Amino acid sequence: MEFTAIIFCGNGKALSPFSGVRSTGIPKALIPIANKPMIEYVLDWCELAFFPNVIVVTNDEDLPSIKDAVDVYQTRKTKKEGEDGEGDGSECIIEVVGIDTDHSGPILFELYKNSSNKFMENFVILPCDFITNLSPQVLIEAYRNKEDTDLGLLIHYKNQLNIEDKKSKIFPKHYTIYSENDDNCTLLDIYNQQDIEFHKSLQIRTQMCWRYPNSTISTKLLNSSIFFGSTSIFEIFKENPDKFTESYFKSRSATKIIRDLARRSWKHSSTKETIGFLILPNQATFFRCNNLPVLMESNRYFMKEQAKSKGQQVKQANKTEAHIGVDSLVGEETTLGEKTNVKTTVIGNKCTIGKRVKLTGCLVFNNVTIEDDVQLENCIIGNDVIIHTKSKLVNCNVESTNEIAKGTQSKGDTLLCLTLEGLGESAIDSDSSEDEYSSEDYSEEDYDDEYADNDDGLFAY
Repeated sequence: MEFTAIIFCGNGKALSPFSGVRSTGIPKALIPIANKPMIEYVLDWCELAFFPNVIVVTNDEDLPSIKDAVDVYQTRKTKKEGEDGEGDGSECIIEVVGIDTDHSGPILFELYKNSSNKFMENFVILPCDFITNLSPQVLIEAYRNKEDTDLGLLIHYKNQLNIEDKKSKIFPKHYTIYSENDDNCTLLDIYNQQDIEFHKSLQIRTQMCWRYPNSTISTKLLNSSIFFGSTSIFEIFKENPDKFTESYFKSRSATKIIRDLARRSWKHSSTKETIGFLILPNQATFFRCNNLPVLMESNRYFMKEQAKSKGQQVKQANKTEAHIGVDSLVGEETTLGEKTNVKTTVIGNKCTIGKRVKLTGCLVFNNVTIEDDVQLENCIIGNDVIIHTKSKLVNCNVESTNEIAKGTQSKGDTLLCLTLEGLGESAIDSDSSEDEYSSEDYSEEDYDDEYADNDDGLFAY
């Protein structure tokens, strides 16, 4: 059983001001984690899975830069395999395509239109932002062992990073309803916080309780946006052309479409196909870098792993030299001045760090200049930033290309470039282009349309 992997690259609204949402930002998929574009972690995972075809889907604006990054990745991999003598002629084919959309639903519609292609018989949808040490073969085996009535397999995971528990606003609460038996789980429904607030209650349909009396409602699960499926899903679309129209796909995320398919298991009087459900084991490391706190925490995760592998601190040969902790990473062509101290920090390439600078728990992008006697703690510094001498920033985010004046003192601020960009737009708390179950404007009429069709006496389409 071979799979085609489709990697969704969202806009990264929750990673602003460092993502392409701002004119100074870069595509979300290229934001670095431990000095490596986040999409490379997903491509490495696909390589471990031996997927013969990988399709990277992005918007038209980000297409050139992401394609260049993927080409660099493939060239480096090919060169390394040649040096190690590991090339076997079965290398993965990676294609980068552009689709102009703000939702992931239209991407699923494009797959539907091309479902006649043989290589699309089995596919896996992946976000561009996940980090895991879980072998892909574990998920592939889970999909192979799913029930015959399961159209696909949706993966969820439990919170592992402390930041996820402390700042609930960054991770909006979702109500995930699933049924668990001895061998398999079945996804039944998903609601977001906006649904619950609109209706002032969690509305559970009687038919669901009749058919699945041992259901679980969880608010502790996060959607990995990893979904294994096959062309059998597209057959359902073809059987219901009035429901699954192009406008239907354009107004929904892929996860909401998968949720609608899961509802078929209890909305009909007769048994229908549904969606399998898998919760990743706690032993596996898994998190998605789809907001700034997790981006910071993911870099710290790699620094902790690096410190474990290196062991004890290395003593300085000269007290005037810069001190770089074993839990820190410094990029290529980066220089550090005398008596500079770097702890639990990732510094990008081609940066210039002055004398007596203190960096603690920071993420510094590329081409950054930090002058003498600067103190940074728990900060994210974008590309091409200049921070002048004697500044002190704590828990701050500095937008790319910004210039921080001499002696600036700031705590807990997002320091943006002076621009008219974004005036009149509402604040965005979450990334609606991501494959999480995204919020949308809900009306009572829309809700009734989803549930009130009653062609066979129950809650049918």
